Amino acid sequence: MKFKVSVIYSLLTIALLTSCVQTKDKEERNEYTISGSIGELDVNMGRMAIRDSTAKRGFRLDTIVFDNGSFTHTATITEPEVFRMSFNSKKIIKWVGDGYIPTKSALLMFVAYPGADIKVNGEALDYVNAFPEGDYENNTMAKLNKSIYPLMNDMVNLMVKNEVDSTLTEEQKEINYSKAEEFSKQVKDNKIEFLSTNASSIAGLWLMEDMLIRSQIEIEQVAELMETVDAKYSDVSYFKKLTARVEGFKATGAGMTAPNITGINALDGQVFDMSSLRGKYIIIDFWGTWCHACLEGVPEMKAFQEKHADRVQIVGVAKDNSMDKVKASMLEHKMNWPSVMFEADGNDYVSNYNVQGYPTKILVDRKGKVVFRFVGEKAEFYDEVEKVITR
Repeated sequence: MKFKVSVIYSLLTIALLTSCVQTKDKEERNEYTISGSIGELDVNMGRMAIRDSTAKRGFRLDTIVFDNGSFTHTATITEPEVFRMSFNSKKIIKWVGDGYIPTKSALLMFVAYPGADIKVNGEALDYVNAFPEGDYENNTMAKLNKSIYPLMNDMVNLMVKNEVDSTLTEEQKEINYSKAEEFSKQVKDNKIEFLSTNASSIAGLWLMEDMLIRSQIEIEQVAELMETVDAKYSDVSYFKKLTARVEGFKATGAGMTAPNITGINALDGQVFDMSSLRGKYIIIDFWGTWCHACLEGVPEMKAFQEKHADRVQIVGVAKDNSMDKVKASMLEHKMNWPSVMFEADGNDYVSNYNVQGYPTKILVDRKGKVVFRFVGEKAEFYDEVEKVITR
């Protein structure tokens, strides 16, 4: 009997040591593995958008093959990152006519990092009811999404019903909209509650940045939450970006000196330095080639600058990955002002100025001080600028 126990103990020890060696090897190779099964999945592949500076659009699509819902995927990664796996599934995607309503509950989200061995189990309902586990970071991500996915799904289902069900009366649609808004509020409340105890995690850091971008949380609240984050996350990109946003918020309030903007002007390929414009009022325009409202506002921007050419200069900061694409868009829309990429000269100007929506316009006075900021494209922005520059 003692011999059997000894053998079993030895086998367990060998298995544990083997697992530790394999994990160490994966860390050294900067690899992670995600595996598991999603029951009732009606497709045989998933896709993930991976950041890749060598790719044309700044990212590539990796394909993960499923066999009756089961899969194993190993890839390399250099630092922790939140990945989102999507599925071209008739069950999961919320189709409305030829388009669909995007929702995170249609995604499998997990935290990848060197050495991670992530397990996934669950099923495909009309949303992805499957979550990662196996370590603190992924257990925390699962905790977040388990609390919001069902609510998100119910909310979007109501929106789809209003669009596709022709038998609904206007009163019934209004009831559905009200219910959807209640679900949306509960999702936001659950996110805030999650952050109150889980800000110190990859999921927490990712969520704070995501909510900031979508204007779902105030920067002051993020600043407070960042005080609770463990210093071990200080080298993680989400931590760095949030720190830059908090510092940007503090540094770009009304009356503060605007952080200088330098880089290559996409329009002519020359070096641009915003400090050379001191003595003029500057409108910093954060825009993107993908932003319809940004491009729609170009004619009014041009007219305003031409009207006040002796006093006002527009400076663009493009949230894009391709300078060629930015230049082509500027030429097409006849933008006649300098524009640099949002990541230039080692800076992230979107974070440095805490930009949360597009377009964002920031007025800087003749001495380089921030006057005010404005999100959106409306005539009232130019009315306010005119009041300042004609005092």
